[in-house]
Amino acid sequence: MLSKIAHALRMLAGVIVVVLVLITGYDVIMRYVFALPLDWSITISSVGLIAIIMLAIPDVALRGEHIAMDLFYRQFSPRVQKIADAVVAAAAFAVCLTAGVVSLNTFASFFGAQIQTAGNFNIPVWIHYFLVAFGFLTSAVTIPLQYVLRTREVDAR
Repeated sequence: MLSKIAHALRMLAGVIVVVLVLITGYDVIMRYVFALPLDWSITISSVGLIAIIMLAIPDVALRGEHIAMDLFYRQFSPRVQKIADAVVAAAAFAVCLTAGVVSLNTFASFFGAQIQTAGNFNIPVWIHYFLVAFGFLTSAVTIPLQYVLRTREVDAR
């Protein structure tokens, strides 16, 4: 079930990419052809870029499709690879959990204060931090799961 949710979030990130491309294209035309820049495009794009990354991270982590530096890893014995996998999974979990909790606290602070973005088009700042907290905390859930699935796959060979 978690993999289906992660996949749906990744597809939502893909839809957001398309929407941001359309917004950016429209903004460029309005700005340079008609000299009427959109007040809201940069603000929406900043939220959209955060959403793209944070919504896709859990699925990427669950599938193990993230960037891997395996130059030395490939030279390790199977036993040392297992140890390295455990250390990396533990470190990634700790980083995601810590970043998620910090972002969640920041989200709560901005939500309580109702601080808005600057400029002509204002949105609550907490939206940014909610997306970051969501991405990191869902990654903190998927990283151990991906480690267990990968370990079972390696042991089955």
